[in-house]
Amino acid sequence: MSRDLTKLSQQRIADAIMNIPGGSTAKKYFDFASSPDQGLQNIHDKAVEAQILTNFQRVMDSDLAQQMIMTNDYGPYVMEVWPVVTAWYPEFPLKDLISVQDMDKPLAYLFFSKLYAGTTKSPTNVGDVLETPLGTRQIKGSYPTGEIVGEQIPYDQLDNTHKQALLAYSAINTNADYMEKILIVVGNDRYTATGINDGVIALSTGGDTPKTATLEQKSGLITFGTVVPENTTVVANYVWNIEYANEQTIPTVKEDIEMVPMEAKPRAIAMKWTIFSEYLKKSQFGIDIRQENTKRILDLIYQFQLRYILDAMYDYAAVPATPITLTIPSATTMSVEVKSQVVQQDLKQIANIIEINSGRMEGNRIVCGKNFKSFVESLPNNLFQPTAQPAGFSGPREIGKYGTFTVYYDQMRGANEAFMTYRGSEWYDAAYYLGVFMPIVPTDAIALGVTVRESFCSMEAHKYHKPTCVIPFTVTYA
Repeated sequence: MSRDLTKLSQQRIADAIMNIPGGSTAKKYFDFASSPDQGLQNIHDKAVEAQILTNFQRVMDSDLAQQMIMTNDYGPYVMEVWPVVTAWYPEFPLKDLISVQDMDKPLAYLFFSKLYAGTTKSPTNVGDVLETPLGTRQIKGSYPTGEIVGEQIPYDQLDNTHKQALLAYSAINTNADYMEKILIVVGNDRYTATGINDGVIALSTGGDTPKTATLEQKSGLITFGTVVPENTTVVANYVWNIEYANEQTIPTVKEDIEMVPMEAKPRAIAMKWTIFSEYLKKSQFGIDIRQENTKRILDLIYQFQLRYILDAMYDYAAVPATPITLTIPSATTMSVEVKSQVVQQDLKQIANIIEINSGRMEGNRIVCGKNFKSFVESLPNNLFQPTAQPAGFSGPREIGKYGTFTVYYDQMRGANEAFMTYRGSEWYDAAYYLGVFMPIVPTDAIALGVTVRESFCSMEAHKYHKPTCVIPFTVTYA
């Protein structure tokens, strides 16, 4: 299955690149974006750009577009802005925090596999989730090797009149060292196997005054020498003979496919262009004002987009029942290394919550406000490795590595606010998914109530898939 998906993905990448019309304007700018000067060398990013330009070529080939580009002043809707778009989009800065995927159509589906219990022959009931990236791995106690660990027989299922209890599986395997794995626990009493005679296994607690019981090999029937204390659960470890396995006696697992839709919706920004747009040319100022403004608009839309995602992740996270506070020690007698170790230990506890909730990996991304930022940036480089910051406008951004965590600073978060999430190497290793169908370009594809010369638009699909894997916490000093 995985090989088929890989082959399909590779075919899509090849088709996207090969389908750019030869000799078209799209082909010219694809070659430009793929040049070493632009740094677009990753094959996947090339495929994304190929799809972008193919879609945009359809817009530019329309009758309306042809009329527009014949006018004297067509604002930002010009071929010159394409290199700006192609060079800008693949280096989408959020890729390391959330999953960013290109989409072929405005509607896409994410498919996730879930495993469910098919029988009650385990600590789980029919329909219980056994393993899923959405929640705890709940399978425990029963293993397909025939080894049973921790089977529980509730008190109300005991026949205390006859001092008997019945195991879920039989016949009991007594070969080799399997006898040593038989353990029956009743309260503080621990019964182990001492021998077998004519299919009946003798059990004893040992000691000077041992309690005894028997276990029938074929039926799994336990008979105790004394009454089981009231409201006491019998817990059993043993190995059963899987040669007797059938659909009624073994734990079964069934797969279900969850289909999650993602719909790309337009997000637009309009800009009124002045009469000077057509006159401020490279001959006067060394740069085309249309390209300059296009880049500024792209950056501005990105800020809106980033703000929406970061606020959504924080505001709609599944907040733990008990709010989490990360306390940074401020005692002057404590060394910097010790302070850092204390903070790392507390962060690891949050990371482990995400590991359980995701079913995949620990939390490894932190988005923070001023308190945590000032703390990590005050540490020496052997404890916190800062990331070189770009010159110019400072928006939400990665600021460095702290232990196993990548740290991002969000200047719009409260000083004491922060949240942790996770991001892995695969597209599904993220709590938040962003799909982009018609990437950020000047477009006439959507009616905006303004002329095409004044609008920039992106088609985005947002899916907050695992809010339990985003853990908000408060950062304080003490």
